[in-house]
Amino acid sequence: MSREIKDHIEFVNISSEDLVLLEWKPHRSFKSFILDMNIIKENKVSDIFFHINKGNLKIVHIRKHNLIYTVGSSKEIQFQILEALLEEIDKKFNEIYDINVILSYSNTTPAIFKIFKGEIDRIIEEFPTLNLIKKVDVYCRVCKATLPLYIKKSIKDQETTFPVPVVFTHKGHSIVTYIDKDFVVRGVEVVHTTG
Repeated sequence: MSREIKDHIEFVNISSEDLVLLEWKPHRSFKSFILDMNIIKENKVSDIFFHINKGNLKIVHIRKHNLIYTVGSSKEIQFQILEALLEEIDKKFNEIYDINVILSYSNTTPAIFKIFKGEIDRIIEEFPTLNLIKKVDVYCRVCKATLPLYIKKSIKDQETTFPVPVVFTHKGHSIVTYIDKDFVVRGVEVVHTTG
């Protein structure tokens, strides 16, 4: 799954509250995601990943400080992979740009960030070798099959208590998988009740 990511990413967007700083799309794409971005900007919560299923599109977004990072992909890519991708994009973006200084000027233009599209190309191309995710196998009692579940490695640094519950929705149902700090599966349960 992570090896195919470059074939499934539909867009990456980095925005401030008032300005689209950068929108990356594959060379073959002429689609517009402006309406999706307007809905995403309404969510004011910071430092939490949000997931949206929209037709044949999965969207993940997070507000970090004064920026909103968003990625859209086909349904085949798991949300944890998209979260790991956004974390890497955020890290590289902030290594290259002092965003607080840049946005403090009233005449900031998105042209400043255009070169970062090449960096996004590189991150997506090299994603399978960046060692950002860990594949674990989980058994789904509904499907009666062992399935690959991808977990972003950053949870080891972000979480304070283990095992961590990870909800995996697939084929119309969900399982919750408990992962310890060494990425060992400690339990899998079918989610019987959803809201």
